[in-house]
Amino acid sequence: MEEIPTLPQDIIVEILIRLPLKILLKFRSVSKSWLSLLSDSQFHKTHINFSMNNPKFTDYTLAAVPTVSGLGKICHVYTIRSENSSVIVSKHECPSKTLSLSAWILGSCNGLICLTTDSFNLMLLNPCTGKFNVFPDLMIEYEVGDGGVHIRYGFGYDAYAEDYKVVKMFSFPRIGNEGRRHVNMVSVYSLKGNSWSSIQGFDSGYVNGNVGVFANGVLHWEGCYDYVSGGISSEIVTLDLAKERYGRIALPRYEGGGIHWTLGESRGRLVACCNYESNKADIWVMKEYGVEKTWTKLVTISSPDDGRVNISPLFVAENGDEVLVKLGTEVTLYNSRNASFKRIADYVSTDDFLQVQVATYLESLASPHI
Repeated sequence: MEEIPTLPQDIIVEILIRLPLKILLKFRSVSKSWLSLLSDSQFHKTHINFSMNNPKFTDYTLAAVPTVSGLGKICHVYTIRSENSSVIVSKHECPSKTLSLSAWILGSCNGLICLTTDSFNLMLLNPCTGKFNVFPDLMIEYEVGDGGVHIRYGFGYDAYAEDYKVVKMFSFPRIGNEGRRHVNMVSVYSLKGNSWSSIQGFDSGYVNGNVGVFANGVLHWEGCYDYVSGGISSEIVTLDLAKERYGRIALPRYEGGGIHWTLGESRGRLVACCNYESNKADIWVMKEYGVEKTWTKLVTISSPDDGRVNISPLFVAENGDEVLVKLGTEVTLYNSRNASFKRIADYVSTDDFLQVQVATYLESLASPHI
């Protein structure tokens, strides 16, 4: 009887990275050698890089965390697939659904979600594998002025150091000759080093949004400057995780009227949404990172609600025909071809909720431990 030929390891890897994650999870039980391969961090990187560069093979997942009477729980997980320029959303099970958290989503990267917990800790969670890692949040003493303090977070991956990092920003308002400014104290948690460290802070306008958006190795927050003269301007404040260097990116030009910007990331690209007083929003994508002239307006959305609600971008189809957005406390799929809205799900079974947070993430085997 002839011996069955064994494929070279590199060929096996090339086959496996093209398979759905649910198949890879089952393959871990095939043998010890396959378990070792599928648990290897290098395989995880190869799989993630392939998925990012080949969207048609990629499953993105939507996690929703409702905060109900101060208690949160990951109870809704949806797979988002792009097929024939359409976005297909379907519900599926999550191994971590029994984890009860007083949770806030602080960001997602490479299939990991960073959340707060109910005991002054933070958590990295891979909802696909159910594995998680809990570590202490940063608590510092500071003197609060008349304007109080605003806390901002960010989560991302430092590819140079091969390290996941959490950023915590303490933002203190100050009134100067030109207007209101903010002095920002910044600390960074290194998963590899399992420790917090302070880095150089910076001055800025009001840093909007509690959570930074991670794209291209950089965290992004919307910054708003309020001048004594009465003028207001907005821009994107950035922090490069590898270089620990701050920067700014100009937002696209927008129409007159009161506006509010929200940021997002889709398929590795930075997305900006301009919300107008007139209950409409323009969604822009930066097609070449860091090149401001490549901001491209994909679609204008008119809110179906009478009251004004902010629209936040979650996922954009390749041609922009369909956009998954957070509309107030709901997640909705907007189809620009017929200007229709499709509500994805009910997030809570009671009206007694405070807020719903959502994050899209790439399905992967990435480990929350280094």
